[in-house]
Amino acid sequence: MEAGSNKLKNASHPPFSKGRRKVLITGAGGMLGSAFALRCSEKGFTVRALDHTTLDVTNRDAVLQQQEWKPDWIIHCAGIVNADFCEENHETCFENHVGGTKNIIELAKAVGAKLFYPQSFLIFDGEENPITEDTIPHPLSVYGEAKWEAEQLVCKELPNALVVRMGGFFGGCERDKNFVGKFARHLKKSIDEDIKEIPVGDRVWQPTYTKDLAENITLLLENGKTGVYTMASHGEASFFDVATAMVEILGIGNNISITQMHAEEYKEIAKRPFCAVMDNKRLQEEGLDHMREWKKALEEYLQEPYFTKLFLQ
Repeated sequence: MEAGSNKLKNASHPPFSKGRRKVLITGAGGMLGSAFALRCSEKGFTVRALDHTTLDVTNRDAVLQQQEWKPDWIIHCAGIVNADFCEENHETCFENHVGGTKNIIELAKAVGAKLFYPQSFLIFDGEENPITEDTIPHPLSVYGEAKWEAEQLVCKELPNALVVRMGGFFGGCERDKNFVGKFARHLKKSIDEDIKEIPVGDRVWQPTYTKDLAENITLLLENGKTGVYTMASHGEASFFDVATAMVEILGIGNNISITQMHAEEYKEIAKRPFCAVMDNKRLQEEGLDHMREWKKALEEYLQEPYFTKLFLQ
């Protein structure tokens, strides 16, 4: 489906029946997948949460064996999320994201399941902000190219699928491999080594809590929504802003300070947009935007026992 097409934009699917509660989650060991596993369990659904060790989505036979369980929803979070790795491993990246998604589409068709596909903001180049459902994707990296191709397959093959293009996220505590989780561990290590200053970049994004994403997307699924949405926290922040907020929230400002560095100083392999900010346009039009301001969500996240223990050690 081409971006900007209205073919699926206003489509809807019959609301989720209370008698249909079987949810299959791929990539359930990751940041987003684990948030969905928790949310769906809280809702009382029967959840089969499979991580990479229990289901390799590139293995067609293993995927199709899930037909026996007959899921009603498939939440497809499996994927290689390391964009730099993908840049240097093109074939592996496409096999995972495109080949794996083809297998999941085949499973969804076989059992008549509703498929949810989470999309990355890295399918955009950042030239147009804010990003809405009508913004035309233009990936800058191999990872973005593979994710965009997979989304197009989903929309073509499954007209009742739900696709949500999400802001960059944090969540999962020890599972958190994105900026917030990695930076928290870097802060702890720096303090232990008596480092007083950390330089952080000025690239702009929308730090978005996986808990909020899982709750809002589950709401869309329960309401039978289909087609493409954009979804991110409210507001925007540079990595420097987030790092500074983390030091403030964690109460460690007396131990360390954050300085700002420029994007051209980043040592990254995959190219990212300097600024990518989403507008939850369709969510707001439909009265379904339950996302929070980024700093409020971050404050709640950093109160998790994982972070308390990390900085008490």
